[in-house]
Amino acid sequence: MNVSSDASFVPADNKLEAVARISSLTNSGPETLGPGSKEHKSVLTNLANGLELSIDSSGTKQEVARRIANALGEKWTPRCESVGQTITLYGLNLLLECSTSFLAKRGTTPSGHEFDSVASEAKGISNVIVDSVPLNWDGISCVEEMQAANSNNWRQTEWQGWYLEYKAIPALVNRYGGGPLKVFNTKFDYALQHIWDLKAHSTYTTAGPTRLNQESQLNDQVAMRSAIEERGLGLIIVSGAPLYDGTKFTEWHRAKRGRPGGSRRTLKSAFRPLRLDAFFISDSSELQTAIERRQILEFNQGRQANRRPRQPKFKIHVNRCRGTNLQVYEYTFPLSET
Repeated sequence: MNVSSDASFVPADNKLEAVARISSLTNSGPETLGPGSKEHKSVLTNLANGLELSIDSSGTKQEVARRIANALGEKWTPRCESVGQTITLYGLNLLLECSTSFLAKRGTTPSGHEFDSVASEAKGISNVIVDSVPLNWDGISCVEEMQAANSNNWRQTEWQGWYLEYKAIPALVNRYGGGPLKVFNTKFDYALQHIWDLKAHSTYTTAGPTRLNQESQLNDQVAMRSAIEERGLGLIIVSGAPLYDGTKFTEWHRAKRGRPGGSRRTLKSAFRPLRLDAFFISDSSELQTAIERRQILEFNQGRQANRRPRQPKFKIHVNRCRGTNLQVYEYTFPLSET
């Protein structure tokens, strides 16, 4: 089994998410990374015990991981290991995927925490997000933190959205179980009783605070419609004040990505969360009403690099949705220390 050979499996984006999701499979308790973003051996021993595998748990982490993979019928390759007796993100995802498949065949996949209403689920998820993110997001620190955890997305220029997912998804999995969900080819950030997507939204553009930005891009329309019909779709928008930096951070980020030199695009060097809004679309009728009221907007993306068309997407007009029947929770962040 290659990682992601199962069309329904969503690989972890980083090692922090991977260890949280592995631990959640066997209800082994919250997991974090140790110094140097290294996984703890307890992730592996707890997994072997939780799956009731008859393997020797002594030896190094790499040896235990190999024994788990082999017991589940998978081949452990050099790609799964790194120097310093560590396991790569690829190796952790291999264990995550084959363990998930093993539990599914056994009929013992964990269901996760249950809430008594959409509003209580939105509040619970939102509170974990608020607790997991700092009050000031420094671009350099955030990118380096994601890179240290082997995140697949530390190179992204819109780093603040990926940083929100990096911090929130493992915290949510550790607290409630659940995890990312794929609908067609689209990944939604978190699914429990309902499906939720997380977005970091900059409140103004490069022109400054007087040029408000009230729209935030969402996923493609086909996947969103399907998610809404399947379980209902929640949108958690963390709106914040960006700091645009046309020179220092932009050049640093390009050099770190191996593309030194100037750029026509001005990147955000920092982001300060101001408020969180949780919206929920329960069915296709509610979606259609939101479209008619221009709370949810349709737009076409540009073509792919190979000139093939992209799926049309939705956008949310945040201000038009606030205070309506779509809103199920809201939170205002405290003033951050400078």
